Amino acid sequence: MGSELRTWVSDKLMSLLGYSQSTVVSYVLNLAKKASSAANLSNQLVDDMGMSSSSETIVFAQEIFARVECKTTGTNLYLQQEREATMLARKQKA
Repeated sequence: MGSELRTWVSDKLMSLLGYSQSTVVSYVLNLAKKASSAANLSNQLVDDMGMSSSSETIVFAQEIFARVECKTTGTNLYLQQEREATMLARKQKA
């Protein structure tokens, strides 16, 4: 995984939990890759990591889910939407 993503996750964990360690960052990234949805990831963050079930946690789960390739869904929704928007923009130019 890219260092930018790891840094972003680390920064988010620091603001949400008050700490960040490389093993925790790796754990969160692995949870995100295996999650079936952003809601599923949010539940895992709350249940497995003890994060609060706040709107900040939900937004974090949505953002990270959109940024990683998930094994269960193949192409992630963010990339799919990005491709569709690119194709639409090309059609409008033609």
